[in-house]
Amino acid sequence: MKLKFIDTNSTFYPQAVAIRIDSFFIGLPNAIELINDVYEKKAIHIIYLEEENILGTGRLHLKNDKAIISQMAIHKGYRKQGIGSSILQALIKKAETLQVSKIELSARETALEFYKKYGFETFGELYPSKKTGIIHQKMKKLLQ
Repeated sequence: MKLKFIDTNSTFYPQAVAIRIDSFFIGLPNAIELINDVYEKKAIHIIYLEEENILGTGRLHLKNDKAIISQMAIHKGYRKQGIGSSILQALIKKAETLQVSKIELSARETALEFYKKYGFETFGELYPSKKTGIIHQKMKKLLQ
């Protein structure tokens, strides 16, 4: 297992995008457009590699005094094996080095307990994702 930070020019990037499409946007005709939002090129991307195969991915970008984690996705055949935890912990550590006051994310309802284990708290109301319509909840983690 190896965690690696990449950018959109990495040879691993297309494989990471494929996992995200499969997890979030499968069947949507504008999937690539949804991936390539305003944060994509500037974001810090992370991948979880095993024998040169990407099993998971996530991204982090800065907005004002906060870091935002988004589009964490794990290959369907490898979920519930600690890959998401490894990616999230690495993204939290990265955010801590960027001297921001907090981390925010939008979680699917099914993932709320996962993020709570790492100190994230819910705020605001549940809302449908603008990209997919799936119900999400905003969450934040204050940093020291």
